[in-house]
Amino acid sequence: MEGFVYDDDLGTPPEKPDEPAGLEDGTDSGTAGPRWRFIAPVLLVLSTMLLGLGIYAQHWKRSVWVRDVVICGNRLLDAGELREKAEGLLGRDLDDVDDAVLTKRYTELPYIRRVGIEKEMNGIVRVTIEERVPMVKVVNGEKVQVIDTEGYILPYRDLPPSSSRLFQVTGMKTRHDEGTHLEKADEKHFAVLKEMIEALTVSEYARLLIRDVCLEGGSGAYFSVADSPTRFIVGNDGDYKEKLKKFEIFWQKVVEKMGLDGYEKVDLRFDKRVFAVESGRRSSQRISP
Repeated sequence: MEGFVYDDDLGTPPEKPDEPAGLEDGTDSGTAGPRWRFIAPVLLVLSTMLLGLGIYAQHWKRSVWVRDVVICGNRLLDAGELREKAEGLLGRDLDDVDDAVLTKRYTELPYIRRVGIEKEMNGIVRVTIEERVPMVKVVNGEKVQVIDTEGYILPYRDLPPSSSRLFQVTGMKTRHDEGTHLEKADEKHFAVLKEMIEALTVSEYARLLIRDVCLEGGSGAYFSVADSPTRFIVGNDGDYKEKLKKFEIFWQKVVEKMGLDGYEKVDLRFDKRVFAVESGRRSSQRISP
């Protein structure tokens, strides 16, 4: 057909414009180089500064000397007595103070249960004391000691007026405690004593009358009041709050009217009854509280 020309050569496709290198993989290599050239020196400077500060802190700590020893937490023990245990620390390098050695000095004192040592960067050594809590005074012949709330036997010492009055206890069996340098109360005796003292503490007024507690009676534990030989038997089987309540009722109904001199012993172990034995006679009375 004249005038029609068929050309199967579609020709060369138009050239694409050049793309910046790095666009195909999502990176901009054109700016990555300058960024790292800036970040690397900064990181190096920061690392050097941190290292220098660490070295300076260690050097400064070694150059700090102990200028004072502060005692905290003591209520029973005198602060001056406790400061003597830190003798020789003033003026020494703070870093040379051995926490373990200083802790041992304090825990050798019977009335100290636990101690914490803190070395402050201003040159103060702070000693925080946790004292044992005295519970009763135990008497064995002429020997007087103290039992704390965990059953440890402590040497007797004058306690400050702020400390509560201690009941006097006799007949306490003891044993050596292998974990410490102290003796400890017999477990069964201590369980009886602790429950009785807890009951006395919350009683209405029995705690004001009772003075002595004995744990070795033939019928179990008993107590007495001031200026009277009468034994009030409570035994070793617990329920001391109820027994002390019966004692208080007996005191109101009988003792305040008739006096105590007429009774040798008063047994509080019976349910809803008080068994009283008269002094110098074999007769007895059952009194309903």
